[in-house]
Amino acid sequence: MLVVDKVDLEKIAEIALNLALKSGASEVESFVFNGRMKNVYVENGEVRLVTNNSWVGLGVKTILKKKIGFASGYIYNDENANRVVQESLKLAKVSPEDPNFVGLPNPIKSEYDETLGYDKETENILMEDLISFTQKVINAAESDKRVKVMNGLLRVNSFEFSIKNSHGLSGTNKGTFVFLHFTTKSGEAEGVKKAYSSKISDINFRLVGEELRKKTLVAREAVAFKGKEILPTIIIPEELEGLFNSTLTVAVSGENVNKKRSPWTNKLNEQVASAQLTIYDDPTFAMGPRSTHIDDEGVPTFKKPIIEDGILKSFLYDSYNANIANKESTGNGFRRGTRSIENAHIRIAACAPSNIVVKPGKMPLEELIADTKKGILIEKFAAPNADGITGNFGLEIRSALLIENGEFKKPIKHALLAGNFYDGLKNIEGIANESELIENVYTPAIKFAKFQVVGQ
Repeated sequence: MLVVDKVDLEKIAEIALNLALKSGASEVESFVFNGRMKNVYVENGEVRLVTNNSWVGLGVKTILKKKIGFASGYIYNDENANRVVQESLKLAKVSPEDPNFVGLPNPIKSEYDETLGYDKETENILMEDLISFTQKVINAAESDKRVKVMNGLLRVNSFEFSIKNSHGLSGTNKGTFVFLHFTTKSGEAEGVKKAYSSKISDINFRLVGEELRKKTLVAREAVAFKGKEILPTIIIPEELEGLFNSTLTVAVSGENVNKKRSPWTNKLNEQVASAQLTIYDDPTFAMGPRSTHIDDEGVPTFKKPIIEDGILKSFLYDSYNANIANKESTGNGFRRGTRSIENAHIRIAACAPSNIVVKPGKMPLEELIADTKKGILIEKFAAPNADGITGNFGLEIRSALLIENGEFKKPIKHALLAGNFYDGLKNIEGIANESELIENVYTPAIKFAKFQVVGQ
């Protein structure tokens, strides 16, 4: 990707739309995306690479009756939009008819402000400031000589897009979000810390480094777990995010519901979780990477309960899957990621949550721990995810703390946590009252009644 000058996104979208209609398309969607991404990469405690890229990409969906074609490409002026349009039409002509296609979304006015999810300071942050912030993390983490920062990334994404279709829909959106991920080592012990926000000012870089150092030194004292036990398990937000994104997003996807792949198909308004659990899809959550007034199809977004007091309340739909289900789109058609905005224009919008917000409980994490006669607190998995269809998981524990009589006893490693996450959601013993944003999941720590810990 190269740095490009600012272009008129709405003009390009309009040109592509008109070209496709004049070439015979019965319906057209034109999506123009201008992305800017600043990265600071760290290796072995030093800043090794700095990049500052921007690009403009065009994605065009054309429909010939029920034949659908989609093509995309990077563009640097409005003249080569025709190439993308013609490629899309070629693909539509040779594609089989899609019997499920009903039509592109109609224009509806959003109730939210267009600046939702955007921060001017973050968009205009200087590279030298990002390097300085990165150095704060390194300095704080390595203030104990036993700790070494191995890898790190500080990324600032900023973007704007224009979406138009042949039904008269026309929308623009802009946003920003920051992604930070650092890893450390001390001997064989590892530490990981992540931070996310739509605003650079929300992140305390020195505190990130301090927490990273503390986690690493705790892991340094870990010993191999012996035996096999079923224990109450507290999982912190950094590890819960992967479990929610690998299961909940599968279960509530309108596409998976339509295809009968969701484990919650036909369970709307039924109990699927503990009465303690309430989860929202919240595009109004200010810190979130997908805070937005419209989704990537131009459909207005709105806050909605996914689970309310344990009852399944909503599935999430883009326009295509909403039409199949004979429902309205919920404003959940997204193309862009939650860590990076690269290649947003090369994807057709698909069912995805905006920001997953778990309602906090009333008890501090310290009280959840104090209320545990015997249990475990998970600080780090090798890779936190579960099977989205079955909910089953077997996760390598890289760092955890055993709890006895409400107190930490010893850190452990070389163990496996096994169970079923959907069952875990039904058996929650407590939810902490302080939340943390990891990617697009804003959640507190949660105490599950019983998962199995398997050691050597």
